[in-house]
Amino acid sequence: MAREAGGEEPVPRYPLGAGAVIGYAIVLALNGKLGWQHLSLALLLWTCLAPQEAPRRFMRDWWPMVCFWLGYDMMRIFSSSLLPRVAVESPFQLESRLFLSPDGTVWPFYFTRWMSRHGSEFWPRVLSGYCNAVYISHLFGVPVVLLVLWLRRSELLFRRLVWSLTLLHALSLAIYLIYPAAPPWWVFENGLLQPSVRHSMPASFAPGSPLAGLFDLSPNRFAAIPSLHAAYPLLLTLVLYLHGSRSSWTALAGFYAVSMWFACVFLNQHYIIDLLIGAVLVFPALFVAARIKP
Repeated sequence: MAREAGGEEPVPRYPLGAGAVIGYAIVLALNGKLGWQHLSLALLLWTCLAPQEAPRRFMRDWWPMVCFWLGYDMMRIFSSSLLPRVAVESPFQLESRLFLSPDGTVWPFYFTRWMSRHGSEFWPRVLSGYCNAVYISHLFGVPVVLLVLWLRRSELLFRRLVWSLTLLHALSLAIYLIYPAAPPWWVFENGLLQPSVRHSMPASFAPGSPLAGLFDLSPNRFAAIPSLHAAYPLLLTLVLYLHGSRSSWTALAGFYAVSMWFACVFLNQHYIIDLLIGAVLVFPALFVAARIKP
């Protein structure tokens, strides 16, 4: 294959990747799990076969992230089979032994009760809005950072983040399968009841509401351990520090990590132990980042 004028090898098309995307869509359809959110599969198909080289370069550089997104999304096919063995009592009991709040309960419950008393006041509403914005940013925060680095051709930092995230994702997916765990909101609303197919939604979400619809899109509602909400910003902060990025960017990432950790507990979405287990998984991922050289 001839080199381009710029001296770079042309990026090939990926027919096997295209076939895998089509096959995955067929599997989803056969299991009744193909939804409007899977329109993005058409975009992935285009990146494999596009006549333009830029989208094919995207698939070449981003395929580890794509594999994780598809692997996690695949859990919607069989996540209901995990419900009978979701750990409900053991995470709650461990949290209760290690991290008690001033009122003798766990911190996620403490903040939920505090908001029920002060939710009509101005500053608690501001705090709640900030925490919700930070928590939701998990869906796009790190992908946006990766996209900016990729567009700016910051190849070393991009590769360090992608491959450290790849190990983090592999470890997390394995734990989600081996040890599905209930988040604190489940215990707060249902006690130690085992979740079931019919009963696995937060009671605070009205049936048919936008929030219920968004939650219903989740491939696995009981993947509290480890917390990727906690791991992502911590890994980002440490990789930026390892890379020697500007101190202002590293400090901003650190502030984002602290905000995310607080939001996870404040919103009753994670126990502190969930966050700590996510943090433990960051360090082998960081080792991978350190091994990637210019």
